Amino acid sequence: MGPDVASSDAPAPPWGPGFLRLTSAWYRAEYAAATMAILLIVFGWRWLLLRDLSGTQLLLTVFWAIWPDIAAFVPIGLASRGGKDWPSWGPTLYNLAHNFLVWGAVFVGWSYLTGEIAWPLLAWAGHITADRAAGYYLRAPPVRSAA
Repeated sequence: MGPDVASSDAPAPPWGPGFLRLTSAWYRAEYAAATMAILLIVFGWRWLLLRDLSGTQLLLTVFWAIWPDIAAFVPIGLASRGGKDWPSWGPTLYNLAHNFLVWGAVFVGWSYLTGEIAWPLLAWAGHITADRAAGYYLRAPPVRSAA
């Protein structure tokens, strides 16, 4: 691996080779594999083996698959009114909706409160992994210009 493969975002560790860039094919392939595994669990396993993927469950799964973009882009779009700049809170909202820590807390909490695994919520995790595989990562906060 040449020097152009090493990450410019993460500092080099004190020993061994540096870290890969986020755009690395290996990094994105890992998320693509996770996306495929989630799709197999959400649709294949539940439909073929458990036989519990009813029409309502399917609609809930599709809803949770698009939820992160609805939760982030609808408020951001309304606030920016067609402008190209996001509001200052936009990256934070996007990152909350596209974050495994938030998804995990909701998934575990919902499953605990209902007493059963919240299978449709796995589609939210699938959305996050698909975004990472496609090259969409968490957003940086806006840079403030010196006045």
